[in-house]
Amino acid sequence: MKFKKLFSMVFCVFLLTLTFSGTVLSQSEETKNVYSLDYGGFLIDIVAPVQSSPGSNITLNIATEAKYADAEVDVDYLDVLIYGIKDAKNETSLAKITHIKNMSLSFYEANYYISIPNDISPGLIYGIITSEWDFADAHYKVTPSGFALTYIQNVELEELRAEFNQLNATYYDSLYNHTAVESDLEVELGSTRNLMYIFVATTVVASITVIVLLMRKPKKVWI
Repeated sequence: MKFKKLFSMVFCVFLLTLTFSGTVLSQSEETKNVYSLDYGGFLIDIVAPVQSSPGSNITLNIATEAKYADAEVDVDYLDVLIYGIKDAKNETSLAKITHIKNMSLSFYEANYYISIPNDISPGLIYGIITSEWDFADAHYKVTPSGFALTYIQNVELEELRAEFNQLNATYYDSLYNHTAVESDLEVELGSTRNLMYIFVATTVVASITVIVLLMRKPKKVWI
């Protein structure tokens, strides 16, 4: 019985750890669309990770497409500048991407790899996009437009959170173990109490039996 309880306890802790690890992993790999444009016959979509951490590399996907299949877009340029913050106040350039330059396109997509410095401050990494193109005898442009790219995690805070989760799991493990031991003790105390009641009842019955037998002892006959 105790072995089964111990096995169940270990299995529950293992599942909790596995679930937590899987959650962290899925969050780190999750991406989202951070910029979209549908204007002047030109479609732009930028996809980036939801979050990252200092010292890591992120992948930025930029997809551009002519909105109408029978008409190309003549793009003069499409630039994306990536910025972060150091020392919680100083802006720093992380990348300058020229996605398209002097190109007629129906569709063009590319991945760009950006290195996050170790000394980057936690918070948002952001981008600024600019572009000019011609479509249907008209000239269009995107003036410098900012967008949130990804969120840089606070590593120290995440480590403290992981330690807290571990301590929390240990606490519930100990609580479960304490409850199991307390339950076993209650069962043992209940059994001991029942044995004591039986012993007392047996003693009382035996005592009454002895008294009755003494009272029924025949009187001595004198001759």
